[in-house]
Amino acid sequence: MSTVPVAASLGLALAGAFGAAVALLVLFARFGTSAAARHRERFERGVGARMRESFVFVDATRLFVMQHLLTLSVAAAAWWITGDWPAALAVAFAAALLPRFVLARLRRRRIEAFRRQLPDALMLVAGGLRSGSGLMQALAQVAAEMPAPARNEFGLLLREQRLGVTLEEALASFGRRMPIEESVLFGCALCVGSAAGGSMASTLESLADSMRRKLAIEGKIRALTAQGRLQAWVMGALPSLLGAVLFAIEPVAMRALFTTWHGWLVCAVVLALQAIGVFAIRRVVMIDV
Repeated sequence: MSTVPVAASLGLALAGAFGAAVALLVLFARFGTSAAARHRERFERGVGARMRESFVFVDATRLFVMQHLLTLSVAAAAWWITGDWPAALAVAFAAALLPRFVLARLRRRRIEAFRRQLPDALMLVAGGLRSGSGLMQALAQVAAEMPAPARNEFGLLLREQRLGVTLEEALASFGRRMPIEESVLFGCALCVGSAAGGSMASTLESLADSMRRKLAIEGKIRALTAQGRLQAWVMGALPSLLGAVLFAIEPVAMRALFTTWHGWLVCAVVLALQAIGVFAIRRVVMIDV
């Protein structure tokens, strides 16, 4: 007689658990889909803007798909090789940050190349002004004769001028695209010269000469501090290389470094000490001119 109420209660409990699981699954799918859409929108907006600023024309949607495929592939490969999910998560996190790191490096290299081209560009503008050309004609000469990235930046400056943007606004946009001291000084020199008059060619020539001197001093500093930077790279790579060699020699003993909380603590301490050491060396060798 008592088996029927027990069976009914058990059936109700199972039905309730099934309903709760379905509701949680629906909520997770709904919120997960919206979160994924927001993440994709932020990725395409941010990374797309950085690529356009660096004149790298790649479809952001395709890059988004390629990044996630790369992340899943390397995470699965790391889990298959090590059999450890923390290592797979760490590798997946590093692979997810790879596109942003590559774009940041490309942008730094482009800005550095522009810095080295800017003195020659200023001399071209000054030469055009001394020959009787107007400012826009001198800038057009720079855009026609200089290689990238100076050609791209000065060409965009001229296109903004043709669309009706004032010189001050175009130079301000130029400084935002190239956030370095030299581009700000160049914009200020053009704005002051066009507003107050005077010998703009002499101003640009003296500015180009000071930029060349600064680049020469920076080159000497990089040559003198090359050994310190090499020490930072060697010190940063040595623990990882040593760990890989020991893992190949004694995989059973080294597996505890990734499977126990003691090993995780050791890895965290080593990473923290390495970061402090690299930061200290970079602070020593980084000299502002």
